[in-house]
Amino acid sequence: MTSLEKSKKNKDINLEADLLLSQKDFAAMRKKPLKKEQNLEDYFDFLEDIGAFESKKVKTKFYDAEFELS
Repeated sequence: MTSLEKSKKNKDINLEADLLLSQKDFAAMRKKPLKKEQNLEDYFDFLEDIGAFESKKVKTKFYDAEFELS
């Protein structure tokens, strides 16, 4: 096993052992979401309240060069 493989293996997370979650949390994660129609009106109202639709548009800048990843 290479050092990269060992490093990646050590970074894997076991949700039941590594995170501080209760049995209630696990039950909620396993529960299927309700199939009801979602109303986004309140969310859009919130976005309007914080000025999310009034932000400045960022000007796109194009470069006449080729970039290469090595």
